[in-house]
This record gives sequence, C-alpha cells and structure tokens, in this order.
Amino acid sequence: MTLYSVLVANSSLQTVDCTGIAKITVRELKKIYPITESTTAQPWHLMDDDARILHVPDESAFGHLNIFQWNNPPYDIGFYNEKPFVYGIEGDWSPQFLEDLLIYLKEHIKTEQDAELITFWAEDYGRKLKSRRITIEDVELHHLESLKNEKYVRVVFI
Repeated sequence: MTLYSVLVANSSLQTVDCTGIAKITVRELKKIYPITESTTAQPWHLMDDDARILHVPDESAFGHLNIFQWNNPPYDIGFYNEKPFVYGIEGDWSPQFLEDLLIYLKEHIKTEQDAELITFWAEDYGRKLKSRRITIEDVELHHLESLKNEKYVRVVFI
C-alpha cells in the first residue's frame, strides 16, 4: 500500500517544485563539478556533453515540497474525489516542507477553486475520510503539523 497526499480542485492550481531536482546536460554538470586535484573523474565525465541527466543537489531534495499536476493519478482517488483537477503532493512533511506548504496554500489557493487536501492509503477501499473545514486565511502551521499523522483525511479549504 502507498500513502498518497493530493490536492484536488474544480479549477487549475499552481504547481511548485522546491526540490531543486532538474534535468541538465552533462556539459552543465561538468561546470558544477569540474575535475580538480581533489576531485576525481566520475562516470558522467565520459558521457556525451549534450546528454541530459537528472541532477539532485543532495539527498535532502527528495523531502522538499513538490506539487505537480497528476494527469494519470492512482485509480483509488476515485473513491474519494470527483473534482477534475488532481495534484500530487510529495515530500517528507518535515518542518521545512510544512512551511513551504503553508506558504503555497496562502499564496496560491483561492476559495473559488473549491480546493481540498486529501490523504489516503491506496488499496484500502471504503475507508471513510475524516473531514475538516478551514478558511484559507486561517490555516496555520499547527494545522498542517497535525495532518502529518493523519492517514484518512479531507481538508476542505473555504
């Protein structure tokens, strides 16, 4: 089973990527990490300069907030949602993730979008979601902190 956190809405939402993970060329990577007296050649130094690779600044990047439009979401979302726009939320729910999520919600979610945050376990059909309603202006860090331990919840932003 997989735990999913998603934002759903009746209209398009802004995406955000705080990870710093990017596709770059080997040429760009060589500029970032040149061979020096203290750095040895790496396998990518032998690759074509125009080859594109995924660059991750460090392993903590995988825990940072990433909200992306999910064009092919898991079918389980259909048990909990009928809204046309679905966005995956990735990250480790650390203090930095929660701060970034709070900023995102305050800056990008509008009441008229009818947005909801849903957290659920895939393949655990029929579980009822706890429902909460909160005005987007009133959402605070402690609201988001309480969600990191919730596994079946729907937060409606009003």
